[in-house]
Amino acid sequence: MKDFALRNDTRLVFRNDPREQLEQVTRGRKTLFVYGGGSVKKNGCYDDVKKAAESGGTFFEYAGASRELKRIREGIRLAEEKGVDLIIGAGGASVMDCTKLIAFGVCHQEDLWDYIGGGKNPYGLKKVPLVLIPTYPSSGSEFGLGAVAEDTDTGRFGTAYGITADLALLTPKYSLSLNAEMTAYSALVTLVQLSASTIGDTNPVSYDAGISIIRNVLQAARILQKDPENTDARGTVLLGASLSTSGWLGIGKTDNYIYDLYDVEFIPEVLYQASYRKSLTTIFPRFLKAMAAHHEADIRKYLQDAFGFAGSVEESTRCLISLFEELGVDMYFDGEADTDRIPDLDLKTELTAEELQKLIDDCQRS
Repeated sequence: MKDFALRNDTRLVFRNDPREQLEQVTRGRKTLFVYGGGSVKKNGCYDDVKKAAESGGTFFEYAGASRELKRIREGIRLAEEKGVDLIIGAGGASVMDCTKLIAFGVCHQEDLWDYIGGGKNPYGLKKVPLVLIPTYPSSGSEFGLGAVAEDTDTGRFGTAYGITADLALLTPKYSLSLNAEMTAYSALVTLVQLSASTIGDTNPVSYDAGISIIRNVLQAARILQKDPENTDARGTVLLGASLSTSGWLGIGKTDNYIYDLYDVEFIPEVLYQASYRKSLTTIFPRFLKAMAAHHEADIRKYLQDAFGFAGSVEESTRCLISLFEELGVDMYFDGEADTDRIPDLDLKTELTAEELQKLIDDCQRS
């Protein structure tokens, strides 16, 4: 068995009613609540956090959070100005990543971009105590290490890899404000990220765990299609998203080729201005088909074990596309794409330029 170490930096807490937990963590503190738009006010998260923080401490808020470096730095300045000693972030990946970088950046303002885009390791370094609440489950940022940022002045992207929340609070009712399409995407992005952790895993314990979680998330997606207010199914997706970035899966991987997916999904973001969720889910079956030319046994095993697809990889990936469509997402891109730009993108993948071209062509609506 391959050497491994299980990371457990973040306390993961599942609460159907989180008000008592919020009162405990905010008591006696100056709390900064970071969020994006109005969904936290529709789903009750804003009121729960505000009431808890004001009942035993002081409440400040920072709205409009995003991965833009300007917004992150504004949040850092506010946190420093108010002298906060606890930061809570609630939202999707962008808001949670922003919150991580605010909590870390208060203590590392001068060289923050060195950690985001310069390769410096933030793991274990000082930050403001941090709580994350996913209201759009899928990214797993609440339990993972990564925090992505974009410097819009220079066009630079980067990821600070090593910033962890102290507490991740999973509450199904906070995702009830998602419409049917966003609910489907939350489950399918979670499924894809779990798959990336599972494909090629040679440890039987973590591989079987990954397959089990994938199957349960898929079942939750089917339930939510018929019963969108089913909080048990929403809880399954929430937990699956957190586990996808936990480091507890894929512990027997000896080759990380499947993570090329995260570079390849960037192509439609550039060529079609697609969102991460749209790009990742649309690319995934075609990526598996392309990568099977190099790693067929792993991919055939995954398709059989996770979905019961026993045919060729080409046939099985067609079935996967149909499955995703049945669950409520569009699996094609519209419009003209300048695929000549693909070789100029800084992609780390073993797929050739010709394979990438074919992959993108397969995603184009005819």
